[in-house]
Amino acid sequence: MRPGVLVVIGTAGGIALVLALLFVVIRPLDTPERQVDAYLSATGAGDEERALDAWAVFTGGLHPLPALLARRTALTRELAAARVGTTRAIRSIEWWRTCCEPGPIDGPRNAGLARVHVAATDASGAEHDLVFEVFVKKLAWWGDAGGESIRDWTLYEVHPEGEPCVFPSSAYGCAR
Repeated sequence: MRPGVLVVIGTAGGIALVLALLFVVIRPLDTPERQVDAYLSATGAGDEERALDAWAVFTGGLHPLPALLARRTALTRELAAARVGTTRAIRSIEWWRTCCEPGPIDGPRNAGLARVHVAATDASGAEHDLVFEVFVKKLAWWGDAGGESIRDWTLYEVHPEGEPCVFPSSAYGCAR
């Protein structure tokens, strides 16, 4: 073989190896916990804009709901002003299936929703109990039944513990 051909083959092989490594290494970092961390890192730093960027607005069907948009703006402003997220701890995660008949399930394998319960402190040390609604980007997740493997977790709502979620519907235990 000519040296030029070997260089092209070597380069193509190197690119394929890098892409494979990125898929194996980066995808496991796509977790609900990372979505929560991105939001609370921003509010803990008082960065309202970065926090709003971490809380995606779903558009489709009836969405975005005015109540959700109002909550997103007001709660993010409040949490960033108080610097909520300086420290945080995940208390629990409720895993939900989001296809067919939405409801709680035992673990993350076939989950399309992670309802993450978090205790976060503000700059003065006061504790805030929050719930993060982290869905797969397209909401419906077929998991094993559909041969799906890439979730693309997306934060679609945050609310104080004890207040109902408003996104996306009552099928997920949210108020309408």
